[in-house]
Amino acid sequence: MKRKSFDPMVLVMPAVALLLGVVVAVLLIAITGVSPLRSLGVLISGGFGFSGKVWPIFMTLGSSTPLILTGLAAMLCFKVGVFCIAQEGQYVFGAIVAAWFGASLKLPPVIAVPFIMLASMAAGGLYGVIPAVLKVKLGVNEIISSIMLNNISTLVLEYMVAFPLRADAGQKAQSEVISKGYWLPQFIYGSRWGVSFLIAIALIVFFYFYIYKTRWGYEMRMVGENRRFADYGGIKSGNVIIRSLVISGAIAGLAGCMEVLGNYHRIMTGFSSGLGFDGLSVAMLGMSNPIGVVIVSFLLAGIRQGAQLGLQLSLQIPRELGGVLIAMVIFFVAIGNVYRPVVEKAVRSISRGRKDDE
Repeated sequence: MKRKSFDPMVLVMPAVALLLGVVVAVLLIAITGVSPLRSLGVLISGGFGFSGKVWPIFMTLGSSTPLILTGLAAMLCFKVGVFCIAQEGQYVFGAIVAAWFGASLKLPPVIAVPFIMLASMAAGGLYGVIPAVLKVKLGVNEIISSIMLNNISTLVLEYMVAFPLRADAGQKAQSEVISKGYWLPQFIYGSRWGVSFLIAIALIVFFYFYIYKTRWGYEMRMVGENRRFADYGGIKSGNVIIRSLVISGAIAGLAGCMEVLGNYHRIMTGFSSGLGFDGLSVAMLGMSNPIGVVIVSFLLAGIRQGAQLGLQLSLQIPRELGGVLIAMVIFFVAIGNVYRPVVEKAVRSISRGRKDDE
């Protein structure tokens, strides 16, 4: 049987979406009266450390860590064909558990840190059981149940920092700082880039082999591609979905834990900053591939970093423009079927031209 060749559209479509998003951003910048080319240069320099700057690249790597983890969590849901968006709530519960145990445990760090991580993963995983069981056993739409669970987690967070975990009677409700021995080291102080990033990359490598090299990963992919065919082939799709959503929840819970242990060292009002929803964007733009998740996480973190350090500080352009750029890229990915025929025709023409030249 002839081996199926690699489909270049897997790489071309996200690249086209990014290009279209940049075009829209350039038009918006032009309206402000600032040179679009200069703005793009400042954006890239502020986010990725080009033109001799090193510090921004480290900050971007640090900011990409929670995006990698929440993107990985969302990707595991997509792999089984379930659009679960509960990562925000799972992220929050993982952070609550980490802050609670981090401030109350009196154990050596070598024992306490792994225990806190496992406890946060357990909290996120248990929160993932709810939408999974509702989906498989009762047929409840996972989007609706996820939205409600995210709202509940936000309310629980506000309660916990206002009452049981509150550190003082200050104006801003926040928990006590966790024991300093439990802080995850940063490679460069203040950059947020540290051990948590290595943990995220290790999980990416692990799940790449899990998805593409193991029986459990094969079951995930089969259920996601055609659930009826998987059932006919003897795969218990319901169990696979529940297992995948629980693992997804555990990874999202770990993301919250990493932010507490490696960055904020406490939780506070407004700690839920939408990182769980950002994970959905990462998974979609990364084409539900672990390697794509890492690349997209780095790009999105860089765009936001560049918008804040470059556009806002240097050119007085609102940093929200970075969010607009990301939103436009997602928009163009979502409507990819509209312009895909044109892109495919262009790719075929280019390929045909190369063959003629040969």
